[in-house]
Amino acid sequence: MKIEIEHSNLVRVINFLDSLSLKGMKSIHRTNLSRQLMEKLKVVSENEKQLLEELKNEPEKLKDELGKFYNERVVIEGGNSQAMLQSVKSVIKSLVAEDTEYEFKDNDAYALACLYNEFQLNEEDVK
Repeated sequence: MKIEIEHSNLVRVINFLDSLSLKGMKSIHRTNLSRQLMEKLKVVSENEKQLLEELKNEPEKLKDELGKFYNERVVIEGGNSQAMLQSVKSVIKSLVAEDTEYEFKDNDAYALACLYNEFQLNEEDVK
């Protein structure tokens, strides 16, 4: 299992994960995923600064390159993280269940949708 998050959605997803109130192993897994995404965000931020610096005198090329850059994705692979990803997937699945009491709006709703799609929960509903 792996998830891929677009550069432009990293901050939303991290903030959403950090806002979830969980206990036990689910809390630990959520925190570990958030930390991994934050590490990826640091690299993305450094790369963005590099692009801004290198292309500061070429506004059209900068706009084009940033558009491509923001659509690129960071990947969190399963490997040693399988239990973490499965745990966070179960949390997301419970948040979107039909009988859920949770309501999300704005960035949280957007982040939830990103995670929902990345964990392929929409495909599970069809099966």
